[in-house]
Amino acid sequence: MVLRKSIFGLAVLAASQISVAQGLGQRTNAIEEVVVSGVAGSGSRTAPSLQEARAELERIPGGIGFVESSDFLDDFAQSLGDTLVFTPGIFADTSAQRENRISLRGSGLNSSYERRGLTVLRDGVPITRASGSTEFQEMDPLSVHYLEVYKGANGLRYGAASLGGAVNIVTATGRTVEPGASLRVEAGSDDTRRSNLSLAAAGEQVDGYLTVTRLNSDGYREHSEVDSEYLFGNIGVQLSDALESRFYFTALRDTFELAGSLSRETALEDREATASPVIIGPFFPGGPVTVLDPGPVADDWDRNLEVVRFANRTVYRFENVQLDAGAWYSYRGLDHAITRFAGIIDHEETEWGVFSELSGTSQLANLPLDWVVGARHNRGDNDAKTFENNSGREGALRTRQDQESRNTVVYSQADLRVRDDLSVVAALQYLRSTRDNDAVLNATAGEVDHRQFNPRLGLLWDAADDVQVFVNASRGFEPPSMTDLTSGGALPFTELSAQRAWTLEVGTRGQRGPLSWDVAIYRSWLNNEMLDFGAPGARGFVSFTDNAEDTIHQGLEAGWDVAIARDALERQGLALTWRNALTVNDFYFDDDDTYSHNKLAGVPDVLYVSELRLSHARWYAGVSVRRVPSGPYVDFANTERTPGYTLLGLNLGWQVSESISLFASAENLEDEHYIANITTVADQSQENSNIYTPGQGRAFFAGISLSY
Repeated sequence: MVLRKSIFGLAVLAASQISVAQGLGQRTNAIEEVVVSGVAGSGSRTAPSLQEARAELERIPGGIGFVESSDFLDDFAQSLGDTLVFTPGIFADTSAQRENRISLRGSGLNSSYERRGLTVLRDGVPITRASGSTEFQEMDPLSVHYLEVYKGANGLRYGAASLGGAVNIVTATGRTVEPGASLRVEAGSDDTRRSNLSLAAAGEQVDGYLTVTRLNSDGYREHSEVDSEYLFGNIGVQLSDALESRFYFTALRDTFELAGSLSRETALEDREATASPVIIGPFFPGGPVTVLDPGPVADDWDRNLEVVRFANRTVYRFENVQLDAGAWYSYRGLDHAITRFAGIIDHEETEWGVFSELSGTSQLANLPLDWVVGARHNRGDNDAKTFENNSGREGALRTRQDQESRNTVVYSQADLRVRDDLSVVAALQYLRSTRDNDAVLNATAGEVDHRQFNPRLGLLWDAADDVQVFVNASRGFEPPSMTDLTSGGALPFTELSAQRAWTLEVGTRGQRGPLSWDVAIYRSWLNNEMLDFGAPGARGFVSFTDNAEDTIHQGLEAGWDVAIARDALERQGLALTWRNALTVNDFYFDDDDTYSHNKLAGVPDVLYVSELRLSHARWYAGVSVRRVPSGPYVDFANTERTPGYTLLGLNLGWQVSESISLFASAENLEDEHYIANITTVADQSQENSNIYTPGQGRAFFAGISLSY
């Protein structure tokens, strides 16, 4: 399918899907009336209920997504990417056990580690660091109540103006879930074991929630063992009918081994293999041979992360105005053993931040007006060191850098209902980011300061009770992360420009009879897009980031649900749902001096995910498919791309009693060999780098949940 010449082709394709799509990205039905406060599931001022969150998202004239925990807990979801499988526009793959590369609308096409391009928050507080990078494994799917996805500049109130936008992970509280205790135990392939204990309680003024998860797995490759412990809790205090304050605590210890990247042939034929040692020479017959990198096992490649985070959010409602304010503090320790060239990366980082937001309702020229004004600021200080990697042991200190990152965001938004069925939404964001790298030992000092105003204008038309049409235009802005500027300490500080973009988006969402849909098409004109290149060699000795000139990202995001034979099956106590998500990507250079109009490497052109599920009050059975017709290009010269693949899955569940449930899932039933992740390079025909990560083979998981 050729969509390069203009967005017109995308519009035609989107129009053909409107009658069979889905609302808000996930199993959307009409918004139900919000129940009164105090009842389990009703939410509170600091913790909106599912219904309240959906209603808020419906007022956004742009691409959004909404994911309930029930949509992914049937499968063995280990990471953030696993929870977003049915969100159109997102491509998530696996680079290591528990580690995803997540790209939304082509954001962070292949940031090699410490991902960028997507702002991730927990209950409105950033998990994405002040330095601009995100460790997606800082999130435990079993602690999630629901997720809100704000594509592109639709997430500007969260400080997101990047191409990818923002994902806000909303956790359970004592007022949004049933009180009591639940125990979940799972086991499966590769000696995988996971256990979770959750407690919830709510009184008249105080409520609390606590969840603890332990995960162990040998991994599907050699040298890919995982050992993870996660603790999260929150306590809410309702000081009056108008005032509530909630305190959050997170503690994480996540360790996993790295098997490294392989050659294309090995990745497809021997997916359990680890990366081969890097050998230099001989340069003449009988000449010397140098083992530059003994490989992941000998050097114990791994990534060990510890995080402690405290946060508070306080909401006060008076008259027609609400004040939402809070603060957070976190500590992050990283011990990351990698190649001899990169060494052992050792980071100790502290971060703090504050935010404040006023929102309310009023009138403008006798027309209803909803408005928001807010600001947030955060700062991170990182003691960044690298050591020699001596067969997995920490050797001499090689480099040391004191890194300081700061971000300031000020934003405002007005939603003016000019007619009963038509709203104009205008927003403006000011974002300033600074990155200061102070060289202490064998490093290069440098500083960048990027700032920009980002406007957004949209129209939202309520075409019918359950049908919306929207259009918006926005300006995007993404400063480079500290990792982009320093390559994790492996390379000297390199000044990069901020990535900028203008985006036009049109779409529709809604529900008609047995059909619900969410369809959007967009086109982004980018300047200085940040692209990642792996240096030649096994696994790439190091990846570095560079700015492109002009690039284009355009695409189609279509999701649809169909309730098959709804009336007939309801009489039998059954429901048959066909769920679909289609993503079409067309990303390319715009008359580049080196790459002309080549496609951008990193993500496939088409991704289709589908599930057919039969449900009963006591049981369910579903079969799913993930189809990538042709894999992505691995290089910007477009000399090689990975093969396409089709993965089949199965999940089953049985509600044994009110307090006991059983569930099971199977992944890659046909045991297909495929490539899950790549490191992008300039020209693979010249470099012949080992840049391929194999996907998981056939796997089975099962579990039991006990609640009281």
